[in-house]
Amino acid sequence: MFFGTTNLDLCFNVERLPTPGESLMGTLARNPGGKGANQAVAAARLGLRPTFYTRLGDDDAGRLLLQSLRDAGVCADAIEICAGEVSGSALVMVGDDGSNMIVIDPGANLNVTPDMIESAARFIDREAIVVAEMGMPIPALNRLFEMKSDRGFKLIFNPAPVRPGLSAAAWRSVDFVTPNQAEAFELTGVEVEDFESAAGVAAKLLDLGPRAALITLGAQGAYYADATSSFALRAFPVKVVDTTAAGDAFNGAFAASLAQGLPLREAVRKALAVAALCVTRRGAQSAMPTVQAVDEFLKSQTILELE
Repeated sequence: MFFGTTNLDLCFNVERLPTPGESLMGTLARNPGGKGANQAVAAARLGLRPTFYTRLGDDDAGRLLLQSLRDAGVCADAIEICAGEVSGSALVMVGDDGSNMIVIDPGANLNVTPDMIESAARFIDREAIVVAEMGMPIPALNRLFEMKSDRGFKLIFNPAPVRPGLSAAAWRSVDFVTPNQAEAFELTGVEVEDFESAAGVAAKLLDLGPRAALITLGAQGAYYADATSSFALRAFPVKVVDTTAAGDAFNGAFAASLAQGLPLREAVRKALAVAALCVTRRGAQSAMPTVQAVDEFLKSQTILELE
C-alpha cells in the first residue's frame, strides 16, 4: 500500500532549463503525477494491484487523476475525494538533456490529518509493504509510522521532499529509507558523490534509526547498507530523455519486487532497471514500464553481462 501525493503535472518541454529572469519557448503537456501516485503506478505496471491513499479535490483535475490511477491498475478504495478543495498540481520544466525543475502546489494533499491516516489504515493488510513519501503533512506521517508495530507491516520511506519534524520514534520504525543524493545530503549534511562517499552517508542515515539505507545515485546506480551488510549496484546505461519520476519508478519497483518475493539484491537490480526505462520516456506515470518491458530489458542486460 502506498501513501502519498497526487498532482496534475503541467509539463513544459524546453531546449534547456531557463535562468532566473529568462523566458523560453516550449511545448506543454498535462500528465498525471505526484510522488505517491507515480510510485503506486510503477508497482501496478509490474503486475501488482497496490492500494493507494491520497486526497483529491472534487474538480476536473481530481477526476482525471482518479481515472488514471484506476486505468493503471491501482486500487482506489482508500482515496478521498474532497468537496470544496482543489487537487494538487505541479509545474515541471524538462530540458532536452533530461534535467528538470519542479514547483508544486499541494492542494488537497496538504490537508491530510493523523485522523485520516488512522481511518485509511484499515486498508493495510497485515505483513503488507507500506511505502510513504514526505509530500504528506509531517503529523500524518508520524501517525502512520506509529501504527507500524501494531499492524505488522514493513515500511519503505522515501524522504522527498526533505522536511523537518519527523519524530525519532518514527525514524526508528523505518525498514528502508530511500533518499537520492540531494536528499541524503539534506538529511546528513554530507555530499554523496560516489559509492565510497555513499557508504559514509548510509552510516549516518542508519544513525537516524532506520534498519537499512538505500541511496540512489542517478546514473551511477544505488548503494545499500544495513547493520551487517552492504553492496553497490551500477545503473543500466540508457539514453536519458526525461528524469522526471525516476526516483518514483525506483521506489515503486523496489516495493513491488519485495512484495513479489525477490531477494534484496535482485529487488534493487530490478528497481534500477525500471528507473532506467522510465528515464528513456517523457512524463511521469506514462513513463512507467510494463512488466513485459522490464523482463525483456533485464534479459538483454543479462546477455550483455555474460558476454
